[in-house]
Amino acid sequence: MAAYLMFMTKSFTNQLAYRSDVWLRLLGNYFAILIQVEIWRSVIGDGDSYGVTIDQMITYSILNTLLVALLLHGVSGKVDGSLKSGSIAVELIKPLSYPLYLLFDALGQTLYKLVFTVIPSFLIAWLLFGMLPPASLIDLIGFVAALLIAMLVSFLLGYLVSLLAFWFMSHFALSWTLGGLITIFSGSFLPIWFYAPAWEFTAKLLPFQYLGYVPAAIYLGNMSDGMLWQTLLIGLAWIIGLLAIVQWLWSKAVRRLIVQGG
Repeated sequence: MAAYLMFMTKSFTNQLAYRSDVWLRLLGNYFAILIQVEIWRSVIGDGDSYGVTIDQMITYSILNTLLVALLLHGVSGKVDGSLKSGSIAVELIKPLSYPLYLLFDALGQTLYKLVFTVIPSFLIAWLLFGMLPPASLIDLIGFVAALLIAMLVSFLLGYLVSLLAFWFMSHFALSWTLGGLITIFSGSFLPIWFYAPAWEFTAKLLPFQYLGYVPAAIYLGNMSDGMLWQTLLIGLAWIIGLLAIVQWLWSKAVRRLIVQGG
C-alpha cells in the first residue's frame, strides 16, 4: 500500500507544476455556476417547480459543478496514452497492480483539484450565490457516502472504457460515448425529477445517476431515510458488478495486448 500512496503523492505534486491553471479552473467554475443559476432563476423565479425552490436548484447546481472535478472516469485517457506510446508494456511488468496504480494516480489528481479548485470554488459560490446546508445530519453522512460511491463508480466506468480500448486501440469514441451518457443520465445539469417518466425510469436503472443526481438529492433531503440507504446499497451493488466486469475484461485484455508505437 505504501507504494500506491507514493504514486498518489507523486501525482499530486506533478499537478503543482500547473498551478496557473487554478485561476482558469476557478473562473470556469464561477461562470458555469452563474449560467446555471441564471437559467434556474428564469425558469423557477421566486416560486417553485415540482416542489423544488430556487435555493435548492442553486445548491444543486453548485454541488454538481464541483462534483465533476472529483470524478475519476478520465483515467481512460492515461491508459490510451500508454497504449499509443508503448509504455504500458513496462507498466504491466512492474510488481504492482495496474488497476490500483491507475486508481491512486487518479486520486492524487483529484486531491489536488479538491484542495486548489473545489474548496475555493465552493467558498466563492457560497459567498456570491448562497447555498443551503445539508437537510440533516443523516443526509450529510449519506452525501459523503454518495460522493465516495460516485468516485468509485466513475473510476470503474473509466477503467472499463480503458479495457475496451485494448481491442479498439483508441479510446476517443468510447470516451466520447461515456461522456454523453454521463451528461444525459447523471442528472448533473437537469435533475432526474424533471425527466419525463420513461427517461426517469431509464436513468434510475443505470449507474450514471450516482455521478450527479444522487449525491445532490441526498444533500438536499429529497430522499426519505429508507430510500437513502436503499439507494446507497444499490450503488455498492453497482460497484461490485462493475468490479466483476472489469476484472474479467482485464484477464482478457492483457492476453490480447498489442502495443502501438512501441
